Amino acid sequence: MEALARALSKYRLDLGMTWYAADGGMRRARLTERGRRHVERLRETRNRDQVITISGRITELRESGWVKVKTGTAKNAPAYDVHFEVPEELLRMRPGLGDNVHFRVRFRQRLDSVGIARSTEYTYLGPAAEQPPLPVAP
Repeated sequence: MEALARALSKYRLDLGMTWYAADGGMRRARLTERGRRHVERLRETRNRDQVITISGRITELRESGWVKVKTGTAKNAPAYDVHFEVPEELLRMRPGLGDNVHFRVRFRQRLDSVGIARSTEYTYLGPAAEQPPLPVAP
C-alpha cells in the first residue's frame, strides 16, 4: 500500500477501484490525497537507540568501514554488519578474518508510527571488555 501511495503522491493522482465482492455485490474504494497523507504519516520514523556489545568472529571486512561479526559457529548463528563511521579507525585496528572481537556498538532501529522496525544499523563505538570466563566445576 505504501509503494502505491508513494507513486500516486509523486504524480498527485487519486485512485478509484471497483470490484465484485464474493456475495456478488459491487464494492468501491478511493485513495485520495487525504488517504495518501495518512499513509505518509504512518511511514514517518523515529529512532530508538541502545548501546549493546557484539562478540564473535570476523567473517567479512570491507575497506569502506564495514565488518561482519558472526556470533556463533553454527550456520544459522546471528551475524551483524557493524559500521565504522571513520574507516581509518578500522584500518588502525588491523583486524583479520577469523579474529575474535568484542565491540561496543550503538544499535539503532528506525520505528514507524505503528512500532514496526523499518531499518536497523550497528555503529561501532569502541572496544568492549571481554567477558570473564565462567568458573567450571572440576
